[in-house]
Amino acid sequence: MFSSRKITQCDQIEVIWDDRVVFLLSLSPEEGTAGELQETAAEDTVLITVRAEKETREPCFGPQTYFDPQEGFVYHMELPETERFLAVYQHKDWWVRPAFFSDIRSLPDRTQLLLFQNGATYFVILSVCGENCRTDLCGEESHEGDHSWSENRLSVRMASNAGNRNRMEDLSMVLAGGTDPYLCCERAVKAALNRLGRASMFRKNRRFPEKLDSFGWCTWDAFYHKVSHEGVMKKMREFQTKQLPVKWVLIDDGWLDADYDKKVLFDLDADKERFPEGLKGCVKELKKIWKVDSVGVWHAVMGYWNGLASGSPAVRKLKIGSRRVPDGRILPEPDAGKAFTFFETWHEYLKNHCGIDFVKVDGQSAVSLAYKGLETYGHASREIQKGLNASAALYFDNCIINCMGMACEDMWNRPSSAVARSSDDFVPEVLHGFREHAVQNSYNSLLQGQFFWGDWDMFFSSHEENWQNSILRAVSGGPVYVSDRVGETDPDYIRPLITGAGRVIRCEDVGMPTTDCLFENPADTLRPLKIFNRYGENYVIGAFHICGKEEICQGKLDKTDIPALSGRNWLVYDYKARTVCRLGDAGISFLLPEGGANLFLLVPDCGRGRLIGILEKYISCGGLRILREEECRVTALVCEAGTLGFAADQGPYRVRIDGRECEAVCRGGMLWTVQCEKVDCLVEIEWYGKGEVV
Repeated sequence: MFSSRKITQCDQIEVIWDDRVVFLLSLSPEEGTAGELQETAAEDTVLITVRAEKETREPCFGPQTYFDPQEGFVYHMELPETERFLAVYQHKDWWVRPAFFSDIRSLPDRTQLLLFQNGATYFVILSVCGENCRTDLCGEESHEGDHSWSENRLSVRMASNAGNRNRMEDLSMVLAGGTDPYLCCERAVKAALNRLGRASMFRKNRRFPEKLDSFGWCTWDAFYHKVSHEGVMKKMREFQTKQLPVKWVLIDDGWLDADYDKKVLFDLDADKERFPEGLKGCVKELKKIWKVDSVGVWHAVMGYWNGLASGSPAVRKLKIGSRRVPDGRILPEPDAGKAFTFFETWHEYLKNHCGIDFVKVDGQSAVSLAYKGLETYGHASREIQKGLNASAALYFDNCIINCMGMACEDMWNRPSSAVARSSDDFVPEVLHGFREHAVQNSYNSLLQGQFFWGDWDMFFSSHEENWQNSILRAVSGGPVYVSDRVGETDPDYIRPLITGAGRVIRCEDVGMPTTDCLFENPADTLRPLKIFNRYGENYVIGAFHICGKEEICQGKLDKTDIPALSGRNWLVYDYKARTVCRLGDAGISFLLPEGGANLFLLVPDCGRGRLIGILEKYISCGGLRILREEECRVTALVCEAGTLGFAADQGPYRVRIDGRECEAVCRGGMLWTVQCEKVDCLVEIEWYGKGEVV
C-alpha cells in the first residue's frame, strides 16, 4: 500500500510502499521558474500532477521567457535499488519498443513505461499525456560535485509542444505497485484515464471490430505502390483456387489519386490508370464475384503523407476542415468539428459511393510534428482524433486500424477506435526480421494493450519465418491477415489460425511476455520468448527461439509464468508434439531449434476427462463449444471437421457423435482422439465414475 508525505523545505515528496520502499520526487527548477508537485495516493497507485510557471519579468509588457516546447519542465525521481529494468520507449516518432538494462542511467529518452521489481513487489512508472502536456522519462548522466544527484535517479520531463507558454499544469505520471506486473500496468493506465475523464478509452471498455474477426488480405507487400484492380483480382483467383476464405481485403497505400513524388493527395477516388472503373468498380467485383464481406482502404491522417495538393479537387472538397500551416502544407485542422468535416466528407464518399467498409489510417504521430510550436500535444492530437474517430464510428462502425500512431499523445487521445498497430512494419526482405517484430509487439502490449487490441501487422505465409509468424498471430489477440504476392500463399500456415468459414480463432486479450521474460531480452539470450494470452478459461503460450545463436534453446513452462495460473491444476497440450501432460510444480521443459516455435494450450484440469479441441487448429478449443460439463460426462458442439482431442487418464466409457457410437483412439499418454467428419457435430463423451469397473 502506498503512502506519501511532503518535505516542504526541500520541494520533495516521499512516496512509501508498505513502510519500506521509498521513492523520492524532487524539484530543482532553473532560475525564474517556479514548480509544484501534487500527489494523490491510493492503495496501489500514486498520481503526480505538475504545476510550473515562468516568473513575469518587469516591465510586464516587455520581453518574457517561455518554456521550451520540447524541453518543458524537468523534475526528478529517485528509485529504490533495483537490479533489472524494462522500459517501453518511443524510439521513433511513431513507434515504441522495449529496452532491457540494469543501470537506471541507461533509461532511454522518451520512455513511456518503466517496470521493475523490488523483492516480491513489481512497480510501474507510467508517463501520461494529459490535457495539453506529455511526460517522458529519461536517464541521467553522473553529475560530479552535485551532492543532490543519486545514481538511482531519473529525470521526468513534461512539455507542451507549443510556443509562448509560460505556465503548464497537467497530470504527469502514475506510480503503481503490486505482486502482479500485468495488473500494475493495468491499474496505472486505468487510474490516469479515470482522473482525465477518459475511462471509456480503457481497452476493456472498447469493442473489437466485428469485421476484423475474420481472415483478411492486404495489398501492401504484394504490390506496394503498384496496386491495381487487375492485380487484386489475380490474387482473389488464387485464394479461390486454394480454397482459402478471405473475408476482407485492405487496399493499402498506392490506390489513391495522388502526387506520389510530392506525397500530396489530389482527389478522393482511386488512381484512374490502375483502377479504370474507380474504387467503386473494384469493391463491387470483390464483393459480387469473390464473395468478400468487407473492403477497406488505407489513407494517411493528413490525407496523404504531406497533406493535400494545393489547388486540387481534394483541397476544394476538404477545404472547410483543413488548414495551411507555416511550411505550406494543407492539413486537417486540429479542431474537432473541422477535423470531423475533413474526414466525414471523404468517408461519406468512400462508404456511400464506393462501398468501403473500414479504413486504415496511417502516419498519425505526424500530427504533433506538423503542429510543433503551434498547438499543444494534447490539443492537436485530441481534436484530430475526435474528428477521425467520430467519422469512422458514423460510417464504418468504429472499424479503423490506427497506424504509425504510438506516440503517447495519440495513444491517450483516441476516443472510440479499438485497434492500433503495435510495432514497426513487417518487412519480408529484412533478414531475421521476426526477432524485432515479435519483441516489439509483445512487450509494447504491456502499455498499448491497456488502450487497444494490437494489430501485429500482416505477414507472408510463404517465407523463411512463416512458422514463427503464424504462431505469433495465434497469440496476438488482434487481426490476422497476410500480404502475400500473387501465387505465393501457403495455406498450411493460415488454416490452423482460422475456421473453415474464415473466422479467426482469436484470443480474447492482448499477447504479452510471461513473467520470466519481462527483464531479459530474448533476442540476446538463449532462452525462449514466451508470449501468453487467454481463450475463455484456457491460456495459450507461444514460445519462440529468436536468439541469433545456432544452438538449441531450452525453455520451461511453469505456473509462475502467468499469475492467473496460481492455485489451480492445469493440463498442457503441446501443439507440435501432439501430447498432453499435467503441469506440476516442477514445470515442463521443452526444446526449440534455431528459428523454432511452438504453441502450448493450458486447460483447467478437472473432471474425469477434458476436451482439448480440434487438433488441426493452433487454438484447438476454438473449434468447439462446450454445452454441458459434468464429472464423468461432457457434451459439446464441435464446429469444425477434424481430429477431436481430449485428455483423460483412462479411455472413455462411451463416445457418441450425432448419436452414433464411435471408438476413441489413444495417441499416447493422456491424449485420446476421435474423428469428426463434418462441421457442427454434437459430441457426447462419458467416463466411468470413481469405483466403477472399467
